[in-house]
Amino acid sequence: MSQVGLAAGQEAKMIGEAVKFRVLAAYSMALIVLGLLMVDSAEIFSGMLSILQSPGILLTDYMVVGGVGAALVNSGLVALIGLAVVSVSRACISGGVIAAIFTMAGFALFGKNIVNVWPIFLGVYLFAVIKKEPFKKFIAPALFGTTLAPMVSQLAVGFDFSPAVGIALGAGFGTIAGFILPPLAAHCLTFHKGYNIYNIGVTGGIAGAVFMSLFRGYGLQNEATRIWGEGYNPTLVPIFIAYFASLVLLGLWFDANSFKHLSKLVSHTGVVPSDFTSMNGTGATFVNMGLVGLMGIAYILFFGAELNGPTLGGVMTMVGFGAFGKHIKNIVPIMLGVYLGTVVQTWSPADPGAVLAALFGTTLAPIAGKFGFVAGVVAGFIHLSVVMNVGFLHGGMNLYNNGFAGGIVAAVMVSVLAAFVKVD
Repeated sequence: MSQVGLAAGQEAKMIGEAVKFRVLAAYSMALIVLGLLMVDSAEIFSGMLSILQSPGILLTDYMVVGGVGAALVNSGLVALIGLAVVSVSRACISGGVIAAIFTMAGFALFGKNIVNVWPIFLGVYLFAVIKKEPFKKFIAPALFGTTLAPMVSQLAVGFDFSPAVGIALGAGFGTIAGFILPPLAAHCLTFHKGYNIYNIGVTGGIAGAVFMSLFRGYGLQNEATRIWGEGYNPTLVPIFIAYFASLVLLGLWFDANSFKHLSKLVSHTGVVPSDFTSMNGTGATFVNMGLVGLMGIAYILFFGAELNGPTLGGVMTMVGFGAFGKHIKNIVPIMLGVYLGTVVQTWSPADPGAVLAALFGTTLAPIAGKFGFVAGVVAGFIHLSVVMNVGFLHGGMNLYNNGFAGGIVAAVMVSVLAAFVKVD
């Protein structure tokens, strides 16, 4: 275990793989239980069918498509599917895996469902088989690679194909996408040098742009989509404040000195890879995750925005990466930069694209962590404009659109900053 950042004489407490697995399973199950408590089983069933029949391209709020209850059930089930894949592959529950499970749960509120993720898994698995390497080596591109799940649904139900042809095309192209993601992801990491935490967002953006270009060549075009739920705050805010606060309490239960270790955790830059579970202990990591989530909720409420499928997905993703690169110190400059961008540009802080840029734009937190507060603010400011303009390239089929934009911003900024500041 790395002792970097641990207080002298106070070793951070670690927990075993089985316990971490049960914690992730419990938080996934909690989403299912919450969904089941909100509506009766008949509404859940019909809502899930509506979700499965939706193309799910950006921006599709499953809370509107299928109802809040069904969206939460779908979220929990997708997270459990991810955990099952981790278990079968025998991968370790690292900070990266924790980030992936929470990210899958978050995006299962707008874009991923219990069906469209499977072709991506199959493609990555086939790549591992052909390379004669263990599947667990590619667990990150398998889990995060479900960013392209909407392509599966769009081909299956979004275009005017017959059901049989659409399903075959969706499964086929999804498998191809999964197959090319591992090598492409490894290459994309060199593009931004680890300063964009959502590396698969860049990968998915490039792959999605290639696929969408091919589809457009045959006259297939995705219609602009913006399904955005409103009016859920009175129901969802108290529930998810408690949900994220429980992570803080859980961290303190695992390690009473978690806040002491948290003070060291926030000294890390967050440059990929930054596995906080091995650097500063599981207790401090859970505390950080919970606090990051509460900060995301606070931003939404402060600017009068909506807590719905996409924004809750954004907060869930922030929480997950609270185990792998983001912390309560390095996300603040990015969010401030996005807000300042709305002050002088054409968007308001509560606009869907702008609030999502503030939440997901924290993918650039390592820039603030490495180059300082001002650099982080500038990164957030630029990110707002870039993310508003790259979605057309992939036609909304890459869910990690902010990751795609973040890769571009990081590549430009780090190249310039590195000319004046040494980059490790």
